[in-house]
Amino acid sequence: MSTISPLLSRTSNLMSSELLRRRLQETQRELLLAQDQASTGKILSRGSDAPANISAVLHLNQAKIQREQQELNLEHARGVLNLGDAALRDITDILIEAQQVASSQIGVGSDATTRSTQAGVIDAQLAGAIEAANRQFNGLSVFGGNNGVVDGAVFEPFLGGVRYIGGDASLGNDGGALTDLAFNSNGLEALGALSTRVETLVDLDPQADGDVLLRDIDGARQRGYLAGAINLTINGVPTVVDLTTADTLDDVVTRVNDAITNLDPGAGSIAIGPGGYSLTANAGNTITITDSAGGTTAADLGLDLSATSASVAGSDLNVRLTERTELSTFATPVDFANGLLITQGENTAVADFSSATTVQELQNVIDALNFGLRLTINDDGTGLDLVSEVSGIELSIGENGGTTAEDLGLRTFGNTTLLSDFRNRVGVQTSEAGEPDLDITLHDGTNFTVDLTAASTVADVLSLTQAAAAGAGLTVGVDFDIALASTGNGFTVTDNTVGGSDFRVTNAGLSFAAENLGIKVNAGTGATIDGADQSKVRVENMFTHLQELSAALRNNDEAGITLAGSSVEDDIDSVVSARARVGVQARRVDDQLTLIQDRDIQEQTMLSQLQDADLTEVLTRFQQLQLQLQASLQVGSAGQQLSLLDFLR
Repeated sequence: MSTISPLLSRTSNLMSSELLRRRLQETQRELLLAQDQASTGKILSRGSDAPANISAVLHLNQAKIQREQQELNLEHARGVLNLGDAALRDITDILIEAQQVASSQIGVGSDATTRSTQAGVIDAQLAGAIEAANRQFNGLSVFGGNNGVVDGAVFEPFLGGVRYIGGDASLGNDGGALTDLAFNSNGLEALGALSTRVETLVDLDPQADGDVLLRDIDGARQRGYLAGAINLTINGVPTVVDLTTADTLDDVVTRVNDAITNLDPGAGSIAIGPGGYSLTANAGNTITITDSAGGTTAADLGLDLSATSASVAGSDLNVRLTERTELSTFATPVDFANGLLITQGENTAVADFSSATTVQELQNVIDALNFGLRLTINDDGTGLDLVSEVSGIELSIGENGGTTAEDLGLRTFGNTTLLSDFRNRVGVQTSEAGEPDLDITLHDGTNFTVDLTAASTVADVLSLTQAAAAGAGLTVGVDFDIALASTGNGFTVTDNTVGGSDFRVTNAGLSFAAENLGIKVNAGTGATIDGADQSKVRVENMFTHLQELSAALRNNDEAGITLAGSSVEDDIDSVVSARARVGVQARRVDDQLTLIQDRDIQEQTMLSQLQDADLTEVLTRFQQLQLQLQASLQVGSAGQQLSLLDFLR
C-alpha cells in the first residue's frame, strides 16, 4: 500500500533519517535530564546546565561547608564555656566556704586545736579549687588559654606552691564573626595565675645596627615602618629607589648607596649610626631624599633628609627589643657580670648572665633555673619583665654583689619600689604628718628621728633618713649611712661612731615604720643592721590566699586569719567577675550560633531556588517527553516506508 510521507516532498532517505535521528536524540537527552532531575531533585547536575547560575551555586555550596564548620566550632565553644562557667561556680562555692571558716575562727570560741583542724578543711578546699581549675573539655583545658592543649593539668604543685603552665591569652576560633571568638579562658584573666609586679621602668634603648629587621623598629615617627619606594635626587638629577623588598637596615644602606653610585659616583652615601641613619654629601654635592607621593617610607626610616657638602643625622629609629637583640647594643649600661640573686619560696639561686650575648640567652638562663619564672619583653618593646608562674610562695629578686637587678629594673626591693607594695601590698604604717616614724640611736649616744610621712618609695626612705642624720650633725657615709643591701634585698644601716650605747632602730611614737621596713633591730655593739626583705612578690590569687589561710590557722595566728579571710573575700569578687566574663563569652557564642543558623537557612533557600527541581513539573515534563518520543517513533517509522512513486511525486 502506498503511504504519504509526513516529511517535505521530494526528500531523500538520508535527510529524512538524519532529521528523525536528531529529533529522537534530543528527546532522549531531555528524557535523561528529566530522569536525573527526578532522581536527584536538582535541576543542575553540571556547570553546563545553567552557566549563568553555576557561579552562585558554587559560592553557596562553599559557604554551606564553611557554615557547617562554623557551627561545629561554636558548638564546641559553647561546651567549653559552659564547663568553665560550672568550674567557676564550684570555685566560688569553695571560696565562700573558706571565707566562712576564716570568719568562724576569729575571736572567742576558737582555739589552737580547732584552728589546726580547720586548716585541714582549707587544704581540702585548695585541692578542690585546683581540680576545678584543671577541668578539660575534649582534651582542652578550660583555663589553659592559648596553651590549653596539654597533657595533664595546667595547674600543678611546684616548689611548695601551685604553678600555672598555661598561656596568658585565650584561644579563639572561626565562628563567622569579623574576628575570632574566644572560646576558653586563661589562668591570668580568670584566676590571676601570674604575678605582674616585677615590671621594669628601665628603657634599655637597643641601638640600631645593620642586622636589625625593619619590622622590629617603631620608626622615626613611632608608627612602625611602611615599605615602599623613596625619591633620591643628586645635584638636581632624580631617581627612584625601591625598598619594598628590603628586610634589614643594611638592605636599605645597600640599595640607597648603589643608587647614589649609579647616579653620581663619589657624591656621598648613607650610613647607620647608634640611633638611625645619617646622610653624607661630599664636597660640592647636594643629596636629597624624600618620600614618593603618598608614601611614608623615608619618614619612617628617618631618611627624609637633605645634605649639601655635609653630614646630616636622621631621627631615632626606636628599635624594639626582640629575642634576637644583642646585649651589646643596649644604650643603657647594664652589669651582666654579677647576675641576679633570686629566691623563689625556699629556693635561692644566681641567674648568671656573664656569658649571655642576646636577650634569648638571658631568657634561657632564667628558664634553666626551673623556678617557674618567665623573662619576657614588655609590651612597649623597651625593657624586660620577670613573671612568676607559682602561686602560694614569695619571690625576691636582688643583687648578687653588683647592680644587675637595678640596671634591668627587676629588683623587687629597689630605689623605685613603692612602700605600698611592702608586706604583700599591705604597705608601711606611718604616723600622722609631722610625727616621727623612726627612732635611731648610735653608739656615741647620738639620737635622731625620721619623719617618713612624705615617703612613697624606697629612695624616699633613704634620702629622708640621710637628711635627718645630717640634721643631727652626722656625716652621712662616714658616721652613719643607710643604703640598699649589696647582696640580696633589704636596707643596710651602718653606725661607724664609737661609744657605749647600743646601736638600734625602733618605731617612733605610734608608727610601725621600722618594723614594716624590716629594720626594727637592736644591734647592740654591732655596727651594721641588715634589714629583712619586706618587699617580696607573690601571685595574688585564691591559691595563695587559701595557702595563707591554712598556714595562719595552723600557726594560731588570728591576725593572719583575718588578713587571709579578707583576701579570700576579694577572691570571691574576682571569680564572680571572671564568671560574668565567661557568661558574656557564652552569650556571644550563642548569639553567633543563632546568626549562623539563620544565615544557613537563607543560603539554603537561595541554593534551592537556583538548583532544586520542582518534582511536579519534572514528572509532568517526563510524561510529555515519553509521549513525544513515542509519537516521533511512530511518525518516523511511517516516513521511512516510502516507495519510488512517493519520491517522484
